[in-house]
Amino acid sequence: MKQKLSMLLMMLLALMLIVAPVSAQNASTIDAYKTTGQFMVTKAPNPSFGDEWFIIALARGEYAVPKGYYDKYYANVVKHVQAVKGELHSRKYTEYSRLIIALTAIGKDPTNVGGYNLVDKLADFEKVVWQGPNGAYFALIALDTWNFELPKTATTTRAKLIEHILKKQLPDGGWDLSGTKADPDMTAMAIQALSTYKEKTEVKASIDKALNALQNLQDKNGSYQSWGTTNLESVAQVITALASLNIDANKEQRFNRLFTSFFTFYHAKDGGFKHVLAESTANGMATEQAAYTLAAYNRLLAGKTKLYDMSDTKPNNASTPEQPSQPIAPPQKVSFKDIESHWAKSDIEAAVAQGLLKGYEDNTFKPNNNLTRVQAVSILVRALNLTSTSNAPFTDISSYSDETKREIAAAYEANLLVGKSNKFSPSSPISREELAVMLANAYTHQNGKAYLATNIAPLSDIAKLQKESQQAITFLYDFEIAQGADGSFNPANFITRAHAAKMYVNFLKVVND
Repeated sequence: MKQKLSMLLMMLLALMLIVAPVSAQNASTIDAYKTTGQFMVTKAPNPSFGDEWFIIALARGEYAVPKGYYDKYYANVVKHVQAVKGELHSRKYTEYSRLIIALTAIGKDPTNVGGYNLVDKLADFEKVVWQGPNGAYFALIALDTWNFELPKTATTTRAKLIEHILKKQLPDGGWDLSGTKADPDMTAMAIQALSTYKEKTEVKASIDKALNALQNLQDKNGSYQSWGTTNLESVAQVITALASLNIDANKEQRFNRLFTSFFTFYHAKDGGFKHVLAESTANGMATEQAAYTLAAYNRLLAGKTKLYDMSDTKPNNASTPEQPSQPIAPPQKVSFKDIESHWAKSDIEAAVAQGLLKGYEDNTFKPNNNLTRVQAVSILVRALNLTSTSNAPFTDISSYSDETKREIAAAYEANLLVGKSNKFSPSSPISREELAVMLANAYTHQNGKAYLATNIAPLSDIAKLQKESQQAITFLYDFEIAQGADGSFNPANFITRAHAAKMYVNFLKVVND
C-alpha cells in the first residue's frame, strides 16, 4: 500500500511540474497550449499548403484535432503539389523544408507526395542556401526529421550545411540574415538546427557562444527585440532553442525570465498570442510560433523527443515510400476553354486550385478582365484568414453584402489599404502599383516587420513613384512575385485576372514560408 501511495505521489508531483504556472498571469504551458490549439484549428478549419506551422504545432503538441483534420490537410497538399508539378518555388527552398517538417510531423512520407519526392529537392546546395543562413537551418532540420539520405549525386551534405551555418556566425556569437549584429530569432533558429550535432566540438563551441549572445541580447524583463521591436516571436524562438538543447528555460538561471516575458503576450480572451503588446487581439503568426514553442517545452518536460525529431512518427517501413490505405483522389482538373494557350495557364490553375480565384459558369476564366479593388481585397483577406472587429470608415460600400464589408474592414484594420480617403471605390479596377503596395503591406502585417530593400528594383518606370510604392514594387521584384516585362513595371496599368493569379500564388508562397 505504501509503495502504491508513493508511486501516486510521484505521479502527482510530475504532473504539477508540467502544469505549474510559469508566469505572473497564472497561465500554465499546458493550458496555454490548449487555447492556442483551438485558436489554430478555428483559424484553419480546412488546412492546406501554407498552413505548415499550424500543422507542426498541433501535431507536435498532440492537440486533439477534429477527426480527419490531418487527412484533409494531406489531401490538400497532394492536390497543390500535383497542381504545381512538384515545383513549390524556383528559389525559396525553405518551401520544401517546411513542408517536409510538417509532413513528417503527421507521419506522412515526403519522398512520395502525389508522386513527387520533396526531399530530393534539397540535393542542390547552392539553391538551398540562396536565401541565406535560414535556408541551411531548415534544410538541416528537414533532413534530420526522419534522418533522410540524399542521392549520391547531391551537392548538399549535412557536413556542408553545418559548415555553412558555422561560417555565418558573427563575431558577437549570434547570427543575422544579412546584418553584422546578432538577431535573437536567427540566432535561436541556428541553435535549433545545430542542436542535433551539439556533441561535435566545433558545434558545441558555436552553441556556447550563441547562448552567451542571447543572454547579452535579453532585456532585464526577459524580452527580446528584433528589428527594434520587442515581440513575442523572438522570446518564443529562444525558448524553443533551449528546449532543443534539453534546457528548461524556466530553470536555467540565465534565461529564467523568458516565460515571464512570454506570457505577457498571451491574450487569453481569444486564446492566442499577440505579436507586440500594443495589439488588442491575437496575431496568427505570433500564435503559431507560441504554440510550437509550448509544444517543444511540454515535450521536454514530458521526456519526449524534441520538437523537430520526428523519429516517434516514422512508420516501420519508412525506408520505402508510405502507401496510403486508400488511393488519394487526383486533384480536380482545372480547365477553362480560354486559357489553353495563355501564358498564365499554370498560375491560373494553381490559383483556382487554392481557392483564390474562380471561373465563370460558361467554363471561361476571362484572364484579361480587370480585377476590381474589392475583388483584390477579398482574395487577400480570405487567403490570410484576416478578421475584423469594427466597421471600415468608407461611405461607398453600403450596397455590398455584410461579408464583403467585413472583408474590407479586415483589410483596413490590417493596414493593407492605400490612402486615407473616406471613399474605397470598390468597383474600380486596381492598378499594378496599388496591388503592389497592398501586398507589401500584407507582408508587413504577416511578417511583423516590413521588407526594406537596400537597392530599388532595376525597373525603368518606378523612379518617380512615391517611396512607399518603390519599396513595394521592389519587394515584388526581389521575391519574384512580379518582375515586370522588358525592364518596366507599368505601375499605372490595371491588373488583369491572369496577372492577379500569378501574383497572389507567388505572394502566398513568400508569406507562408
